[in-house]
Amino acid sequence: LHRMEKHIMGIPSVDLADFLSGDPARKSKFVEALGAAYSDIGFVALKNHLLSEELVQHLYKEVQTFFSLDEAKKRAYEIEGLAGQRGYVSFGKEHAKDSNAGDLKEFWHFG
Repeated sequence: LHRMEKHIMGIPSVDLADFLSGDPARKSKFVEALGAAYSDIGFVALKNHLLSEELVQHLYKEVQTFFSLDEAKKRAYEIEGLAGQRGYVSFGKEHAKDSNAGDLKEFWHFG
């Protein structure tokens, strides 16, 4: 996958410090690796993201709280007509490329 560093689970990982370094070669490597990750699998792990550990732990707690809700409560946050581009997306809404079978995942999309 285009010379990108990998996490032990095979998730591509990029380092924001490379992008912010002021070194054109490191910045270019970061941009290439980020683009490859999004193109190849659709997500990436980001190191040196500038979020405090306290904020990260708070976010994990909020995510766990939301995803432990019953299905009916989570579906109240599903925005029909946006094709999963914002809000909650329930199991089976997405599918792998060239497949008609729904994915076994749920997620919250923002951005």
